[in-house]
Amino acid sequence: MAKKKRAKPVKPEKKSNLTLIYAGLAVLLIAAVALYISTGAGPERPQEKLPSEGKFAKLNKPSTYEPGKVKITEFLKFNCGHCNQLNPQMPSIKQKYGDRVEITYKPMLWRAVPQDPGLRKSIEAYILAERMGKGEEMKNALFNAMFVDKKDLASEAVLVDIARSVGLGDEFATALKNGDAKNEAEANIQLAESYQVDETPTIIVNGNLKVTPTLVNGDMNAMLNNLDAITGSLLS
Repeated sequence: MAKKKRAKPVKPEKKSNLTLIYAGLAVLLIAAVALYISTGAGPERPQEKLPSEGKFAKLNKPSTYEPGKVKITEFLKFNCGHCNQLNPQMPSIKQKYGDRVEITYKPMLWRAVPQDPGLRKSIEAYILAERMGKGEEMKNALFNAMFVDKKDLASEAVLVDIARSVGLGDEFATALKNGDAKNEAEANIQLAESYQVDETPTIIVNGNLKVTPTLVNGDMNAMLNNLDAITGSLLS
């Protein structure tokens, strides 16, 4: 009968010098990262610049300041008379400062105002038109439809007709019907709520500087001049 052979004892392998070197480097790397974080080393963010001119309210919000750039977000409503007055004047800021200014329009509504829920589709209409390269034309057409032609911006058929007047066709109509911009419209409203927008137009400069009609007694010419002063100061 064959005997079970006794297995030879296996000698423990010695750690290679290379492994020890790698381990040492890893420890040094971890220590360096910890030092980097604790001392705040590395590229510094540009220090926020505040305007030396103009009227604004400083908000407790993160700044989006970049040297040589001004980011403007306008919250507006298509049934807002002041927004309609400011609308044709806003392009002058872009014309004056060119690529140094970035302007974003955020149509919104107030949930608690009885006539506002019907505006939701008009918000979607603007967003879709902007996606299709016709944002400025659609914005102007929506204000014109509201204040000149007295059209019902709650009507999907009316919105499709307005879109056709600026060169948008079946693709737009289908997207509006399917609610393709529904989520983005809701995001606009929520963003306005986060900024506690209680009057329109409200303009946010560089993420945390709030400019409102109240600061200029509701005068839209003065509001534009105020925005111009703020923008020029930031870019000086």
